[in-house]
Amino acid sequence: MMVMIASSLVALSMVAAPVLEFKVSATPGKDGLVTGSLTVKIPEGWHAYQNPPKSEYENPVTLTTKTKKFKLTKVTYPKGIAMMSSGNDSLVYEGSIKIDFVGGFEKGFKPSKKGYEAVLDFGYQLCDASTCIPPTSAAVKLVWKPKK
Repeated sequence: MMVMIASSLVALSMVAAPVLEFKVSATPGKDGLVTGSLTVKIPEGWHAYQNPPKSEYENPVTLTTKTKKFKLTKVTYPKGIAMMSSGNDSLVYEGSIKIDFVGGFEKGFKPSKKGYEAVLDFGYQLCDASTCIPPTSAAVKLVWKPKK
């Protein structure tokens, strides 16, 4: 019995984590404000849970920032599609999704020579028909020039 459990754990640990593709766009406003979108391409055969999730047990995608003095003031997530996942009705994202956002730096913040820079943090958990990878996140750099 122990050998079966051990081999199952080895098989689960050998599942390669899918690679997401990101594209970020931004339209600068005044005083460090920015309106933008993050497009995420989820690999075929995988899905992520909608934000807000349909069930408290689902880990939805999230968009936050860890850059000090920069805050996201509005994040708009797309609607997911209905799917049976692990025997439950769920709302999920598949393929490409676009998350719109508005954010900005605190008043008085001075940009670098490159312009304003912030790091967006995309949190997610991907699942396929039989497996879910542990929740994780990916950092996406956002750079824009101040509007004159």
